[in-house]
Amino acid sequence: MIRRRERLSYASGDLGFNLVWQSIELYLLFFYIQVLHLPLGVAAGIFLIGAAVDWLVDPIIGAVADRKAARYPMRLWVLLSGPLIAVALWLAFRSPPLEGLDLAIYATVTHIGLRFAYGCGNIPYAVLTARITGDPSEQLKLTGLRMQGAALGGLTAATIYALVSGGDTPFLVGALILGALAQPCFLITWLGVKERVAPPPASALRPTQEISHYFTLIGNNSGLRRLLVTIVVAGLSTTVTAKSILFLFDRDLQNPQWGYWAALLPSAALLITTPLWVALSSRIGLVTTLITAVLLHAAALVALWIFYAQGLAVATVILAIAISATCGMSVMFWTMVPITIRNLETAPDGTGCAARVYAISNVARKLGQAVAPQFIALSLALTGGGDATLKGGAVLPGMILAALICGITMILYRPLRRAQNVSQPDLHS
Repeated sequence: MIRRRERLSYASGDLGFNLVWQSIELYLLFFYIQVLHLPLGVAAGIFLIGAAVDWLVDPIIGAVADRKAARYPMRLWVLLSGPLIAVALWLAFRSPPLEGLDLAIYATVTHIGLRFAYGCGNIPYAVLTARITGDPSEQLKLTGLRMQGAALGGLTAATIYALVSGGDTPFLVGALILGALAQPCFLITWLGVKERVAPPPASALRPTQEISHYFTLIGNNSGLRRLLVTIVVAGLSTTVTAKSILFLFDRDLQNPQWGYWAALLPSAALLITTPLWVALSSRIGLVTTLITAVLLHAAALVALWIFYAQGLAVATVILAIAISATCGMSVMFWTMVPITIRNLETAPDGTGCAARVYAISNVARKLGQAVAPQFIALSLALTGGGDATLKGGAVLPGMILAALICGITMILYRPLRRAQNVSQPDLHS
C-alpha cells in the first residue's frame, strides 16, 4: 500500500504539468488565430510541426531516461525541467513586433521549444506510475489521483485566464503566473515520491539501433499496437473537443466571454468524474469502460448539434457530459500503459523499457493532438468561408467527426482482446 502523502506528492506533479498543458491545449491555438492573427492553415500547421518534432524527440528522451535510470531517477527529470518549461511558456505567449513570415517562424520556434521542455519532464514523470509500484490496482489508484491533480491544475489555469481575460495581454500574464506556480508542484514530487520498482537493465544501443528497437518493440507486441491506436484516436477526439471550447462559444453560440469560464469544464469534469470512472472500471473492466465513455462522448456531441439552439444553459450541460466522457477515455488508456510495461518487462526476454513505452505512448497521443487542429481549421473553413479566420465558421461538425472516428475504431479494433478487471495484470492474453 502506498501512503496517501506519497500519492498526493505524485499527483502534485501532474497538477504542475497541467498548469502548463492546459495553456497549450485550450488557449494556444486560439491565441495564434485571434491575437496573432495567423491564418488558419498556418496556426494549425504549427501544431502539426510541433508534434512532428515530438515524434522524433520523445523517443530519444525515453531512451536516455531508461538508459540513465539507475543513476538519475525519473523524478529528477521532473524537478530540473520546471524552469525550462516556465521560460518556454512565457515565450510562446508573447506577441512580438513581427509580421507575416517572421511572426510565423517565431510562433513555430517557440512552440517547438515549449513542447520539448514539456516532454523532458513529463515523460519521466509518467514513468513514475510503473516505478512507484508494480501492483496494477495501486497503479489504477495512482492514475486516478494523478488525473485529479491534473484536473486541479487545469481548473487553476482556466480560472486564471478567465480572471485576466479583460486585460491588454491576458494570455501572457496568465502564462507568467502559471509557469511560476508550477515550480513548487514539481519540487513536491521530487521530495515526496519513492521509486521502489527497480528497472531491469536497459541495453545501451547506438542511435540507429534505438530506432530499430522501437519498431521491434511495437512489432512484437499486438497489445501494445492496439493500445497505441487507442491513444491516437482517443487523443484526437478528446483534443478536438477541448480545443474547440473557446471557438464553440465564440462562433457557434455567439457568447465569447462565457467561453473563458466554460474552459473550466474539462478540469472540473476530470476532478469530479475520475473516481466514478475508476470505480466503474473495477466492476466492468477497462475496455468496456473505455468503449462506454467513447460512445457517450459521441452521443453527447450529436445531442449538442441538435439542441444547442435551445439556449446557453442547455448547450453547456450537454457539453459537460461530452467532456466528462473524454475524462473516462483518458483515465482508461493511461491506466493500461503501466500494465503493458509490466507485461513487457517481466517477459522472459524483457528489458527495461518503461520510459520508451511512455515515450511512444506520448507520441501516439501527440499524433492525435496534432491532427486535432486540422479538424478544427477544416471545420471553420468549410462552414465559414472567407470570414473563418476572424469570426465565421462552426466547430461542431469537426467535433462530431472526430468522435465518430474514435467510436468506430474502438468497436472495430478494440485495445484489448477481451475486457478485464485491473486485478488481472496480463491485458493482452
